[in-house]
Amino acid sequence: MIPEILAPAGSPEAVFAAVRSGANAVYLAGEAFNARRGAKNFTYEQLRECVAYCHARGVKVYHALNILVKDSEIQALKAEIERILALGEDALILQDLGVAEIVKSMAPDMPLHASTQLSAHSLAAVQELEQRGFKRVVLAREMSRAEIAAIRENTTVELEVFVHGALCMCVSGQCLMSAFFGARSGNRGLCAQPCRLPFRAAGGTGHDLSLKDNSLLHYLPEMQQMGIDSLKIEGRMKRPEYVAASVTACKQALCGAYTAQSEANLKNIFSRQGFTAGYYTGARGRQMFGTRTKEDVTGAGAKLLKEYAALYDKEMPLVPCDIEIQIKQNTPPRMRISALGKSTEATAAALPEQALHRALEREEVAKRVAKLGGTQFFAQNVSVELDDGLMLSAGALNALRRESTARLDALLAAPQPYRSSGKLPPLSPRSAPRGKKQLYLRFADIAQAGDIATPFDKIILPIEQAAAAVERFGTRELILETPRAFFGKEEQLAALLEEAKALGVTEISVGNIGALHLARERGFRTLASLGTNVFNSYAAQAIGADEILLSVEMTAAQTKALHSDKPLGNLIYGYIPLMLVRNCPLQNGKGCAACDKRGFITDRKGEKFAVRCRFGASEIFNPRALYMIDKEDTLAGDFSLLYFTTEPPAQVKHILDLYHAHDKADFPFTRGLYGRGVL
Repeated sequence: MIPEILAPAGSPEAVFAAVRSGANAVYLAGEAFNARRGAKNFTYEQLRECVAYCHARGVKVYHALNILVKDSEIQALKAEIERILALGEDALILQDLGVAEIVKSMAPDMPLHASTQLSAHSLAAVQELEQRGFKRVVLAREMSRAEIAAIRENTTVELEVFVHGALCMCVSGQCLMSAFFGARSGNRGLCAQPCRLPFRAAGGTGHDLSLKDNSLLHYLPEMQQMGIDSLKIEGRMKRPEYVAASVTACKQALCGAYTAQSEANLKNIFSRQGFTAGYYTGARGRQMFGTRTKEDVTGAGAKLLKEYAALYDKEMPLVPCDIEIQIKQNTPPRMRISALGKSTEATAAALPEQALHRALEREEVAKRVAKLGGTQFFAQNVSVELDDGLMLSAGALNALRRESTARLDALLAAPQPYRSSGKLPPLSPRSAPRGKKQLYLRFADIAQAGDIATPFDKIILPIEQAAAAVERFGTRELILETPRAFFGKEEQLAALLEEAKALGVTEISVGNIGALHLARERGFRTLASLGTNVFNSYAAQAIGADEILLSVEMTAAQTKALHSDKPLGNLIYGYIPLMLVRNCPLQNGKGCAACDKRGFITDRKGEKFAVRCRFGASEIFNPRALYMIDKEDTLAGDFSLLYFTTEPPAQVKHILDLYHAHDKADFPFTRGLYGRGVL
């Protein structure tokens, strides 16, 4: 099986570049509800024309609706889905599990692709998404070849892998940095890319959150053997020449023709101090980091850009077709043309005449009807039925050929709309509050808890410390927390869950769709926590957890408007993890041994961001704690969460004292996004 080459299209020009360069599919978006809202994107009329153009050339179109959606936007989203269904696009790319339920209710036949924003990096995540009706899963970009291969061997769902383009430092779907810095949410398609600014680890590069562009083109034949279904190119913000260059390079790589010159051209078109394959090969570290330099910007000279622009400046004959033509005595000539499983016929207006001098020959007719220049077709097989002694003018033959191909083009381009019920899924009525708001305490380490004497309702501790947690606190109020990332460690996490079950623990806190799957599979109650991105009422219903911590990107007013029959909670204190990363920035400097898991990075203003490691991944924390203890009553919900991360026991005790006094903070803090929200 030859994998699909999937190209980005942020503009109609990029669609032409992708299709004419040989892409098998494109992904694009309308003017709203997508993770690249800063791209040029498409008006509805442009979208209609581009879908028709692609389908007439056998190229699939996947529509990105891959952002978190507010309750207030649901009706606008519904209208957008209706428009997409009418165009007959080939799949929707989704992040929000609530949006997935909406689409399934409206049009159950519409194929769904799970966006990389869902952070799927385990077999459990892929299995969970497949069970939820997703036809394809776009894997996290941080995965190694062995991790990808293991998933491929154990599932039949389609798998899509990013093989070229920009790399976010953070695992997609887990970044809050842009939102907390300027209310431009990466989960809402408006990331301001603050990670490209100077952040320095001690002894590091000076840009220790900026990765080089990913390029796995040398490994495409390996992925083909592995059985990867789709090879995805990043770049809906990029120029059409970039699209043409990257699609061409993928084609070359699949057929063994990707040369050093090909790679040099691709670097000159766009790169950040070259490329990296560090995640795929497992060679993570300092060599993966890079920035956009002056040399990178000037590398794409006019000559090179013109060379790639020439690949898409005119129609390319990409679609094979079969032609049958009949020229029979006393019968109007008829031509049938077939491509991509469809056929059309056209009939000439004039009858053939008896030849006075030279009669038509089969070879001549075949040659003339096969002249399909200026169209997307090329003749694969030509069949001619010709009575002897007849003649037909060249003009009549050409007109018959043009009419036939025009009809086939129109047939292939015609939309094949999905039927829509127009119905949103029903929402359960919001359950009555459980009375007094409960207090949940979360600790990154059991040692932080110290000698807690203050009352609480539930305590959340790392699953790695299950035995100590049960011994200290029992199981009645205990929730064990799984790591938000467990790349390549799914079996280890499963073993920890089995141990927790044997200890009598009944509830697990999860920050990833894969951990949710593993926990529910073993009969645990679940708390959907940070990382699950529950942002609207439909997501709260769809997540399938027993308790839900709402997204910290919601406003206080939005938390009050949300419907759910499950207990809802809000984080009211804590250093928010702005990033979840697999390539720890501290390794760029003194390394893990000197760090002792207590390091930090510094921004250009001198602010220090704590970095903590767990289970093979790292979190980067906001330098100021979120503090809503004195504003707790402005937030709806059944429980409030104090989220302790880097605080020593003495500071924990002070925060608990402030909570029980409902007092104001006596240290620098942030109100987060509860007041201003995200765009």
